[in-house]
Amino acid sequence: MNAGLAAAAPGTEFRGGPRKLTLARALALSGGPFDLPVWPERNLHTDLEAAREAGLAEIVVSGTQWVGYTVGLLVELCGPAWFEHGEIEHRITRSVRIDETLTPAAVLEAREAVEGGVRVTLAVRCDNAAGEHVLVGKASCLLPAQPEV
Repeated sequence: MNAGLAAAAPGTEFRGGPRKLTLARALALSGGPFDLPVWPERNLHTDLEAAREAGLAEIVVSGTQWVGYTVGLLVELCGPAWFEHGEIEHRITRSVRIDETLTPAAVLEAREAVEGGVRVTLAVRCDNAAGEHVLVGKASCLLPAQPEV
């Protein structure tokens, strides 16, 4: 677990590093298996014409990417406990275009002593460079009690 989370007061904000969503990243995630006869797969995340057929002006990046950035921050904060005891509920609030930069954030809302450790509850979001939230939600994780030495 991140020592900052252990000592933080409710209202403390934690931010991950900014990540630029490039076409190469979008293709790697949404293009399908690399050994396809025609790669990348044609869809609204990889192909401008497919995006326009779907009613979009441009390619949009799959929300899975910035959900992953948000979960990465939660792993940094909660450590290995996240994989066994972490939960996230989120919604994507707007599309993200190629070359936008996103930054995940989490605000500690509560810390509660429970059997086996401490449960933390965090408000999570991912923001673009303009400060618009592209993902919002809640996360919680049981941080197991540390054995006394």
